[in-house]
Amino acid sequence: MTDSREIVLVASLLASRLCHDLVNPVGALNTGIEVLDGEQDAEMREHAMSLIRESTQKTVALLTFARSAFGASGSWEGQIEMREARELAEGFYAHVKAELDWQVSEPALDKPMARVLLNLLLIAERCVPRAGSQVTAEAGPDRVQVTARGRRAKLGEDLSAALGRRLDDLEAKASPAYLAALLMEAIGGSITAEQADEETVVFTAQR
Repeated sequence: MTDSREIVLVASLLASRLCHDLVNPVGALNTGIEVLDGEQDAEMREHAMSLIRESTQKTVALLTFARSAFGASGSWEGQIEMREARELAEGFYAHVKAELDWQVSEPALDKPMARVLLNLLLIAERCVPRAGSQVTAEAGPDRVQVTARGRRAKLGEDLSAALGRRLDDLEAKASPAYLAALLMEAIGGSITAEQADEETVVFTAQR
């Protein structure tokens, strides 16, 4: 049973996670604006504009992704089109080292399953933070699987603990895993995480 303390803690940690992710691009955006305000050199101004464009794109990608992954998406009922989910995921993965391999053929998923998919994509990237890695997304009405492959892939203990609903010592960076576990519990399912080999981590959500 989810109690008030758990709800408040997880909501607070998700907010902290989002703020942490936004600090760098927003800071870079501010730096670019400050350079434009005081710089007359054309080359420096163009560099500042490039920084502003890149930082704005990253900020928008993170915010739109989080709105669907963390937010209620309007209501509990209904579906999220996988075309939209793919655009959100590609926007996020454009700013990390791992590449996204989208293998979802379903046109839409129920909102809870779609949000589980997005949150698993968020945590899978943490398992393979090196360039050349790949995260594969597969999903059906009752099953979502996200596979992270890369050199020295690692399923962190913090992610395992969060997926197991262990609230003690839960940190902001692992809070999306906890949210995914909560969502699956609410629809009568569960999530497993497996270190398949030294280069592969597999997350499976099944109801």
